[in-house]
Amino acid sequence: MTGAAARLSFDPTMGVRFVVRLREGKKTSSEVEFPFDQTRVVLGRGQAADVRIPHRSVSEFHATVQLRNDGWFLADAESTNGTKCNGARVRSDRPKRLRDGDLIELGVYVLSFHTGVLVPEPVSAERTAELARRLLREAYGDRAQPLAGPRLVVSAGPDQGAEFAIPAPPSRALIGRGPACQLVLQAQGLALEHAELIHDLDGVLLRALSENTFLLAGQALRARRLRAGDEVLLGETRLVFSEPAQAVLDALRHEPDLPYSGAASSETQTALLEPDAAPPAGFEFGAGAKPGTASERPDADLLIYALAAVVLIASTLGLLLLLRAQ
Repeated sequence: MTGAAARLSFDPTMGVRFVVRLREGKKTSSEVEFPFDQTRVVLGRGQAADVRIPHRSVSEFHATVQLRNDGWFLADAESTNGTKCNGARVRSDRPKRLRDGDLIELGVYVLSFHTGVLVPEPVSAERTAELARRLLREAYGDRAQPLAGPRLVVSAGPDQGAEFAIPAPPSRALIGRGPACQLVLQAQGLALEHAELIHDLDGVLLRALSENTFLLAGQALRARRLRAGDEVLLGETRLVFSEPAQAVLDALRHEPDLPYSGAASSETQTALLEPDAAPPAGFEFGAGAKPGTASERPDADLLIYALAAVVLIASTLGLLLLLRAQ
């Protein structure tokens, strides 16, 4: 969470909630909720944002919502595409007072703002990242190659090559040799029910059962919140935790903003939100230009500079010849 965010005194009626959804054009899109009990909330694409929206039409630090003596106020943070409230542009030097139910527009996303919300526990950085990954998976919708959810892949052991897709939250899955387990492993040294996977709003938690343990980075652990790329050793079985949405989330942190006018039709927006292929590292979905435009722009700039240099050289030579003739 952002370091400047101050916690409210314990009063659940003072909490706020942001309900995030795509602006239009995705029938499969659902809403994602971000509840807070703090006096300042940062909206943006960056890792430090409280409401993290993984889309290049949203700036890294896009806008802020802050509690003052007389209410909540929204201010733009000099974002590339600007911020709107109920359709009207919000300036950085003139914050807009928010009321329950107001709609905030950031790029291709719209956030509804709600006050007087019960917040039983503070939103963690893990939950913010997990909600951002959910937004990514929602943006891919029902494409031919949707963004896969988290999974465990057996990289070594008797079950090498096996994969287990972790169900969406809230879910619980058992790991062990027993027939009651959702992930059954044949490795020796495992209990019938050795560990469990808990997928909740904070991500995926691996927890050993009874007196069992598992190894991660050479340490014997009983519980660990899994991160993309983690390698876990259960007996003689090595499992790798894969989270495709995290790879895209990390890549988007280093990408520049993309202009978005907000004037596209729902059909155009749907096309822009559905790339033709699965995302490589540095993938840009929801681009406001045709595929390839961004990568082609540097070549066009070089051509313009070269032509300008040729014209300058020709003009200089012409001037020299004219002076010599005189």
